[in-house]
Amino acid sequence: MDQDGLGNKIAKTVIETFASLNLKSGKPTTRSNGVEEWTVLASIVAIHPDRIQPLTIATGVKTLPESVRSYSNGLVVHDMHAETLAVRLFNLFLLGECRDPASVWVEKSDDEEGTKWRWKDGGGALALFVTEPPCGDLSMGYLTSRVDSNEPWPLTEAATGENTDDSLINGVVRGRRGFGQLGVVRTKPGRADSLISYSKSCSDKLCLKQLTGIGNGAVASVMEPVFLEHLVVRGVKQEDFQRCFVDRFQVPGARHWTMISYDINDYEFHKSDTKEVSLVSLLYIVPQSRVQVLNNGIKQGAALKKQTPKAGSGSMVCNRNFMKELAKLQKTQANTYLEFKTGQLQRQQLKQQGRAHLRNWVPTGADDFSL
Repeated sequence: MDQDGLGNKIAKTVIETFASLNLKSGKPTTRSNGVEEWTVLASIVAIHPDRIQPLTIATGVKTLPESVRSYSNGLVVHDMHAETLAVRLFNLFLLGECRDPASVWVEKSDDEEGTKWRWKDGGGALALFVTEPPCGDLSMGYLTSRVDSNEPWPLTEAATGENTDDSLINGVVRGRRGFGQLGVVRTKPGRADSLISYSKSCSDKLCLKQLTGIGNGAVASVMEPVFLEHLVVRGVKQEDFQRCFVDRFQVPGARHWTMISYDINDYEFHKSDTKEVSLVSLLYIVPQSRVQVLNNGIKQGAALKKQTPKAGSGSMVCNRNFMKELAKLQKTQANTYLEFKTGQLQRQQLKQQGRAHLRNWVPTGADDFSL
């Protein structure tokens, strides 16, 4: 496909696919008080010589506090940023395709460890499209150009209602604290008054995936690594992309992606000072026509009240469901989810190598459960 205007073609295709979904809920709406909602839209697309095909589409900007992990039990999705959800959906898409002998996307591949699957050569180049620059290091320049003051957050403003001393922050830069600090790991969420979360910024998570691939533990156990080749975004300078994803991540084996810019403004739910953020996330696996709405980390309509959610509350992209989908392909000898993850030695080594290179990667609490 001609590279000229490729970003706009991708943006137009994704936005039109999203707009074509006729749903009663899941998209930003106008509230009863007349205030409009906004959200971020992200999509993993396959780029072919003659077409662009969205594979997953997701919306969202929310992150749950670290404390929720203590009772999540594999049922709660803690990071609901659109980029993260689009990647999680892509993992679910891959597991489904591995069960389809006629899949046009994946194929079996015999390696030294036995039979695995791999992304087909004809599956297309994979790109991540986002309507806002991914949070964290990549977006610092974008944010700086859009605020009145670049003064760093005072530490006392962080995490209302929780201990905010340096031992809890652990040297990690929270959200947008310190615009002048570039090339550093940051945590979500971006608001200074939000409860503590150690979930890393989308910039940091995506940077690490240049080394590990975008497959999660379930997918990595049955598939060869799959890598994103492009980030499709607007309003980002090439120098910021270079610093965030290339200069600070000179790790042997890393497959650096490239940036494709777009400039159309057809998305109707962009962030605005006059709008309120949408509280729900839309999940859409396009080729499989699977749609679900996520609210507060679980399926819309279920309740999360500082205790383990009821059975059936977990969404299709929660960790428990990933293990159920994996079980349809192969059995695991692990007794717990944590044992399963730590047992993937090669993948764990890559993650540790990448995290050590990025520095100050404070781990989140374990979200463990029995298998």
